[in-house]
Amino acid sequence: MLNFAPLTLEDIPTVRPFLALQHSRICDYSIGGIFMWRDFFQTRFTVFHNALLFQVRYLSGVSAFTVPLAPSQEDFTAAVDEIERYCREYELPLIFCTVPENVLPVFRDRYPSAFIQPSRDWFDYLYRTEDLASFHGKKYDGQRNHIHKFKRLFPDYDFHEITEENLPKVRAFYDGFAELYEKPSELAREESTKVKELLKNYKEYGLFGGIITVEENIVAMSIGERINDTLFVHIEKADIRYNGAYQMIVQEFLQHFAQAGDLYVNREEDVGDEGLRKSKLSYHPTALLEKSIVLADN
Repeated sequence: MLNFAPLTLEDIPTVRPFLALQHSRICDYSIGGIFMWRDFFQTRFTVFHNALLFQVRYLSGVSAFTVPLAPSQEDFTAAVDEIERYCREYELPLIFCTVPENVLPVFRDRYPSAFIQPSRDWFDYLYRTEDLASFHGKKYDGQRNHIHKFKRLFPDYDFHEITEENLPKVRAFYDGFAELYEKPSELAREESTKVKELLKNYKEYGLFGGIITVEENIVAMSIGERINDTLFVHIEKADIRYNGAYQMIVQEFLQHFAQAGDLYVNREEDVGDEGLRKSKLSYHPTALLEKSIVLADN
């Protein structure tokens, strides 16, 4: 029988090797996506044979399971078999959440009468790395205009990688940012709490990030990670009093951290926020990565 345990930061080294097994590029199977939201979703985990399994308390408050991360189809099937047994034992509905499009055919074959519900608010925005690193072409005229204005107003700006030495200043910047711009929603408050946790435990999270400074004052920050051919941007904050700071941190982050094999950038969901949706669409995604809930027969 599966034995799920609460997920803590000490479990990052256990989880990390499994993440390369995902082929969907969605953010829910990344260190930032999993650990920054572990408390919000009451995430528990276990390793069953060769597969990593998560049980979460999903948005409607029901118990659900993410897609097992396994090195082979045989291991995946064995993990799903065990999840079914677990649900029967504890009289739980068999629900899978954050199911990417490439896994849906497997579940449709296994559960022909399953109820499948895509959730647009949680679709990820995927971009071509070279597009956002260069902002080349007419469709990016607006972004380039903002960048030109920023460079004209603040010609002595600089970009720095986040290090142990400058982390205290980064934390102070975020504290000030949260005080000025934090939104009142439950999701926003949880994100803010976890940004502070990440900055306090930066080494443990094992991500990478950068800041933009103007006259030694931090005006923007971005933090992410790399899985296979995709960069994930988990945190991106800028002081809008510095016109163009957001466009600058998007471009500078990629110009500094993108490598030859990084084909895509995942800039995560808009969670139904109209302002975020408009902003993310303005960067012209190459795809919206669908995620679905699967209510299966058991």
